[in-house]
Amino acid sequence: MAKEIECKYLLSHLPDDLVITRTQEIDQTYLASTDHESLRVRRLLSNGEESFTMTHKAGKGISRDETEFQIGRELYEQLTERLHVIPLRKTRHKVQLDGRSYDLDIYHNTVQHGLITIEIEFDSEADYHAYQAPSWFGEDVTEQGTYVNSQLWQDIQEQAKQG
Repeated sequence: MAKEIECKYLLSHLPDDLVITRTQEIDQTYLASTDHESLRVRRLLSNGEESFTMTHKAGKGISRDETEFQIGRELYEQLTERLHVIPLRKTRHKVQLDGRSYDLDIYHNTVQHGLITIEIEFDSEADYHAYQAPSWFGEDVTEQGTYVNSQLWQDIQEQAKQG
């Protein structure tokens, strides 16, 4: 089990000089989710190639345990079709800034219209605490449950139920 140490910021705009190294379209569905644990499946489309993953995360805040592995299309479809839910849809751009790699997510179907976030992963909590975000980054929402992907997904389901 790997340790994931990351922080997430809200973005209100994108600078013109971003260096995008890869783009993925992601459909993300949660099979189970609590405040401290989640199990999700993803469909990823990158350069015309499709792949599927299942991920278990445990913990809350900046540091969580994470186990992720590849699954086949058949299992992904079997799990998601039975649920009759709407996946969280986002475009993920891998970007390079100041020698660091970031995940910039543009969300397409969240309750918060126009939601854009940027995340960075760290090797240690000490690295996290020493990090200084660029001035154009918005609010640090790492500890805010409202912006956790499993909560964004649950909000989509609630909105769909209300019609």
